[in-house]
Amino acid sequence: MAEPPDACGTCGAPAEPHQDYCLECGSRIVPARRFSTVGHAWERRFGRYPGDWIWASMLLLLVAVGSETVVATSPVVTAPPAPPAAQTQPTSTATATTTPAPAPAPPKQLTEWPARDGYTVVLASIPARGAGLDEARSKVKTARTGGVRDVGILVSSRFSSLHPGYYVVFAGVFDSLEEAQTAANRLTGRYPNAYARQITR
Repeated sequence: MAEPPDACGTCGAPAEPHQDYCLECGSRIVPARRFSTVGHAWERRFGRYPGDWIWASMLLLLVAVGSETVVATSPVVTAPPAPPAAQTQPTSTATATTTPAPAPAPPKQLTEWPARDGYTVVLASIPARGAGLDEARSKVKTARTGGVRDVGILVSSRFSSLHPGYYVVFAGVFDSLEEAQTAANRLTGRYPNAYARQITR
């Protein structure tokens, strides 16, 4: 082993025996132990050999880099998908529900005159021109709302016993004039112009 120099090889400051570093510039005074020709080559290349600790440091650095590479290249394992959450039926809260009132029944069809002669009660005779049919239907609706049964409309020109050119609003089909007159008497309170009439084809 070489004797330590008595002066710093870097700045020339004097050194005591067994002094490892220069007190002036901080350079190492004790010559570092070398790996044969590797240390000499290093010193020729870079000016000074830092010491054998460089190899241990480089080894640790390589191990650290290798560990990071292994970690970085490890396959990423994805976690299995979570099982679907159990579907819960919405809790229905008991609420007081009121059943809506049924819609009123549509008006019944007009009463058709049978294929025979007979007697009836004439409620109104409306000229068959312009809005005559709409007016006749309106009177039928009013009569039905008032509780009159078997209400219909006759086209007067189709019956020989009626004067042509009118829509005749009638109520009921009777076999005799007396029955028709009795029905007319019951309706005179609401229909003062109602009268019994024979209907023939």
